[in-house]
Amino acid sequence: MIPAMRQQLERSSHCSLIVLVPDSLPTGMAIEDILMLESGGVESDWTAGVVYLPLK
Repeated sequence: MIPAMRQQLERSSHCSLIVLVPDSLPTGMAIEDILMLESGGVESDWTAGVVYLPLK
C-alpha cells in the first residue's frame, strides 16, 4: 500500500474499499466491473476490504 494512503486510512474514522486492477485488464472491462459492484452492492459492502479485478 502507498504510505500516504495508509496514513490517510489510519487517520480516518472508516476505511475505504480498495479495488486492484491489473495493467492487462482493458479499461472498459474495469469500468464495467466497478459499475457492477456499485449497482449490486449496499453501503456496507464498501467498507474496508480489497477487490481484485476482473470479477469474471
